Amino acid sequence: MPDKTKISTTHAAQTTKINNGNVAVKQVIVKKPPKPLFVLFAYGVNRDGSGDIGFSCAVQFKKERLEKKYPNAEIRIIKGFKWPSHFKAEWAKLYKELTNPETANKYALWQIHYFGHGGNDSLYLKPEGGIEGANNKIFFNKSDNMARLPWHPDKGIFVLHSCRGGAYEDSHDQTLINAKICLANIISKQQNTRCLGQTIYANFAIDVLKIHRYSSLSDRYNYSFAPELKTTAEEDAQRFKYRCNRFTNRYYSGSGIDRVLWGYALLYGKTESKMMKNKKEYEEAIKKPYPIYEEMKKLEPKNQILPCRVFNRGVLEKRIVEVDVFNRNDMEYI
Repeated sequence: MPDKTKISTTHAAQTTKINNGNVAVKQVIVKKPPKPLFVLFAYGVNRDGSGDIGFSCAVQFKKERLEKKYPNAEIRIIKGFKWPSHFKAEWAKLYKELTNPETANKYALWQIHYFGHGGNDSLYLKPEGGIEGANNKIFFNKSDNMARLPWHPDKGIFVLHSCRGGAYEDSHDQTLINAKICLANIISKQQNTRCLGQTIYANFAIDVLKIHRYSSLSDRYNYSFAPELKTTAEEDAQRFKYRCNRFTNRYYSGSGIDRVLWGYALLYGKTESKMMKNKKEYEEAIKKPYPIYEEMKKLEPKNQILPCRVFNRGVLEKRIVEVDVFNRNDMEYI
């Protein structure tokens, strides 16, 4: 498939110059850079905004932060898809718009964010047609036939906020592990761009500073939301380096409070039980300690971000896993 990355679009305009004391009008062509485009897919959210409150709040908060950082960009939220065919149809519409000669030069695709369910090798949706047992996964393999979008060559990235998209260990297959095969890696090659995946189960983290008089020891049933904070997108991201305690997070998660969906080093609740299952299966199959669990143990005391993994056209970018150290990719794309 040809690379249709846009550089600029052109517009006719007029300019003036002084010619022998007279004002002359000259027709010129003005090159205008395409507008940066950010597309946010929100699974489980209906077109009218109803549906999964977690995904809905997380995607809306991401949109607001992108608008702060890129005020001249176009930022879209795509809702209302349930089945694999729905998602593929939305993807095909986006491809058509970005490659159609009449509209191709209007936008430059910078980022796609996916808020939904997934695993180490695929995205999880509802069974096709609502039929129990029907396909509910998208692997971004040849059979899925996902068109390669015209990503910006430097800014382009597909960000998976879903679970374990970068956890190549969870194949429990030494050959696949050696090749670092996981959903994020596959997408980065298939789409010829960067792709970010979580290494652990993604969790919602609420914005506790939006709660007036917040205290981890206070009565959680007596609160009011704080006035709107005047912050930058970068300052917003800083507030999510650590996740607040599980009880406060759970209580407010049913409200419309802002939140992010990201991977955190949490060894309790459902995250711990699922992690321990993966650990057991990995160590039985590979006969070595489970690397992701070792990272979790290091960072778990502070409930901090477990660094994501980013693949650049199949090549894994470096990351640092240390207490109170935060990688640029997490702070940029959370």
